[in-house]
Amino acid sequence: MDHSAIRNHCWPSPEDPLPGSRRPRGYPFGRSSGPEAAIIGGTVSSVLGNLTEQNKRDVANSLEYATHVAHQKTSEDEGFERFWEEYMNCLFSIGWEEIRNEWSNLSLEDTTSDVETFCDYVIDNIRNDPLYTQDEKDLIIQALEVIRNQADKHEFFRRFTVRKSFGALGICTALVEDGVLKLRFSAFMFSCDADVQDYLTTSIAHITFNAKKGVIAARADQGTIDLYRARIEEELEQASGDYIHGIDI
Repeated sequence: MDHSAIRNHCWPSPEDPLPGSRRPRGYPFGRSSGPEAAIIGGTVSSVLGNLTEQNKRDVANSLEYATHVAHQKTSEDEGFERFWEEYMNCLFSIGWEEIRNEWSNLSLEDTTSDVETFCDYVIDNIRNDPLYTQDEKDLIIQALEVIRNQADKHEFFRRFTVRKSFGALGICTALVEDGVLKLRFSAFMFSCDADVQDYLTTSIAHITFNAKKGVIAARADQGTIDLYRARIEEELEQASGDYIHGIDI
C-alpha cells in the first residue's frame, strides 16, 4: 500500500505551520439509528449506527477525507470518472483494502423535462434504482428533500453549479458489515442550455444528464487507519470551510 501519495498531495511536512485559523469542522450528522450512512455531494449526512463511536468516526473521516483529496486533485471539466478514481486511490491509501470495484450497467441519459427541478429528478432516480436498499433510498431521499426545502441549506448546492451550465453531483451510501465497507454510488453529470444559478432548487426543464453507477467493497486495515487518524483529522479541520456544518434530519 503506497501512502506517499497522500502526504505529497495535501499533508504539510512536520516542519510546516498549518495554514489558516482553526474552525469548527462539520461532523457526521442526521439519523443515527440505522447501519447506513449517506454521502450527498461529499458531505456525510448520517452516521453508522451499528459501529462503535471510534469506528464510526474513522469511517466518516475516511469518506470525508477521500472527497477532500479528490476535489483538490480534479477539475470540474474532468468528469466524475476521474474524480472517483482519485477518491478511491485516496481511500485505498489510508487504511482500506479493495475487494470489489465495478461500474454497473445502469448508465443512462435523460432530461428533466417532466419534473420540476434537477433535485426532483435525482430523487425519482434513486427511488426507482435497484442498486440501493429501501433503507438507503429512504435515507438519501430524506436528506435531499431536507436540503432542497430549507432555504438556509441552499448554499450546499453552490459548488455543483459554479460552471453555470455544467455540473456533477455524487450520491453514495456506506455500510459496514463484518469489517467490510460497502459503497454504492450514483454520479449525475448534468448540463443545461441556459445559465442557471442553482440547478437543484430552481425550476428548469430540459436539463440533460448522464448517470453512472457502481459498487465498491473494501476491508479495513485497522493498523493503517490508527496510524493516520490524527493527521487526517487535523487536515479535515483545516478544510472545514469546504463543507457545510450540518443537515437537520
